[in-house]
Amino acid sequence: MTRPFFTAIASAVLLQGCATSSGVFLADGTKGYNINCSGAFMNYAHCLEKAGEICGARGYLVVNQQGDAVPLSVAGGGFGANPQAASGGFYAQSGTIVTRNLFTKCK
Repeated sequence: MTRPFFTAIASAVLLQGCATSSGVFLADGTKGYNINCSGAFMNYAHCLEKAGEICGARGYLVVNQQGDAVPLSVAGGGFGANPQAASGGFYAQSGTIVTRNLFTKCK
C-alpha cells in the first residue's frame, strides 16, 4: 500500500520541475508564448530555459513577466458519527502559492 503512495509523490515532484508553454497572440498581433514556471521548486530560470528550447538559435525577446506569491491558509475540522466510534479531527495547512508567467516571442 505504501509503494503506490510513494510512487505518486515522486511523480508529482518530478512533474513540478517542468515549465509548460502555450502559444498566444500578443498585443501587436504577433505570435508569442506564455511560459508557466509556477511552483515552489521552480524559478524564472526554468521559464527562460523553456523559451530557449522553443525558439532555438533564433533567440527570443521577453515581452512581459508576471508573478505573485499568495499566502495560503486552509483549516478545517469536524466530527462524524460512526457506528463503531465517534470520530473527529482538525487539520491545518499553510504555505504560499507561487505563480510565474513569462511572455516571450521568437526573434
